[in-house]
Amino acid sequence: MGLVALGALALSKGKALLGLLKLASLGKLTLTSLSMLVMVWYEAKRYGFPFAVGFVLLILIHELGHGAAIKAAGLSAGWPLFIPGFGAMIALKGVPRTAAIEAEIAYAGPLYGTFSSLVAAGLYFLLHQRLFLALAYTGFFLNLFNLIPVPPLDGGRVAASFSRSMSLLGALLLGALFLWASSPQLLVIAVLALMHGLRRASSASEQEPATPEERRTWALRYFGLCGFLALAMMFAKELLDRRS
Repeated sequence: MGLVALGALALSKGKALLGLLKLASLGKLTLTSLSMLVMVWYEAKRYGFPFAVGFVLLILIHELGHGAAIKAAGLSAGWPLFIPGFGAMIALKGVPRTAAIEAEIAYAGPLYGTFSSLVAAGLYFLLHQRLFLALAYTGFFLNLFNLIPVPPLDGGRVAASFSRSMSLLGALLLGALFLWASSPQLLVIAVLALMHGLRRASSASEQEPATPEERRTWALRYFGLCGFLALAMMFAKELLDRRS
């Protein structure tokens, strides 16, 4: 009889725990949804509702790319969180075992973002609506910007797999962009990059470095995607200028 009671108690506790987990997941989904809505509202005030919805969807697909790569690496991913004026982020729970795995996780975001921007470009050629061309151009630009080789941008984590000195180039690019655009967002990214550099210098990395073959592969993948995005962005910009 005692065993039956103990089993019933364990079952009830298990159900309660499962219910709490469901509530926690629901809470995270609610936070993601609310942050998306706030982001849509923020962008709609500047560029209109249709563009804002498309823009947020492009960012969501970018973040889902990170999430898919995190899960494929056997790690846990949080829910995307949107930050108006900056974009979005997705939490990585755990440390990638190797530099190549971290590069894969970082690279997946711009890769998914490139595909979604190409879909927007395809919709433009199919429907001939300027909105989709504007979304494609914006997507190409943002994913190329995200590949600047300085952390916390994705490019910094990818480039670290094949060259530590790429961060110096990234810092110079970021500084040039700040002088050109005087954007406060760029200043925040620069501060985060400095904090990341100090943290990395003060503690030894737990990751296995990339092999020579992996370094060559990641350099090719990195520069290949950067080149493709640059060409796609210029092509989309030329089409936009013709439509103006």
